[in-house]
Amino acid sequence: MKLGENNLRFIILYLLYIFFTISFVHSQENFDYNNTKAKELYEELRCLVCQNQSLLDSDAPLAIDLKNLVLEKLEEGASNDEIKDFLVERYGEFILLKPTFSLKNILLWVAPFMFVICGFFITFIFIRKSSGKKYTDSTLTKAEEEKLKKILDRDLLE
Repeated sequence: MKLGENNLRFIILYLLYIFFTISFVHSQENFDYNNTKAKELYEELRCLVCQNQSLLDSDAPLAIDLKNLVLEKLEEGASNDEIKDFLVERYGEFILLKPTFSLKNILLWVAPFMFVICGFFITFIFIRKSSGKKYTDSTLTKAEEEKLKKILDRDLLE
């Protein structure tokens, strides 16, 4: 039985498909998500590659390494705070999804309130200035009317 060219292509593509599918399935890491302490930490720590994703949501290689590190520290008996302190010392406060309240980052906590207060203050001043203007019906005196009439007549003659 002779294989046709189309059959051979089909077999090669099928084998490549199987090979790559198996390699991707094998590369996925399995984590113990039943460990509630680890899961809590994964939710509180930021993936440094994905920026605004927690470690729990990220599949980046660095996130996998950090998950393994957290599991190792938990197996050694470290508390959540000790693990967070270790990671903050190593990667900075950026690794925390919720920054701590300290003098270093007080601007992060105070700035939104200051913007709201400044916005209310500017709005208050704007409304007060605009409501303070009263439009009065100003009539010209006889002398002003005469002067205006002379100016207009002179402009019309020219």
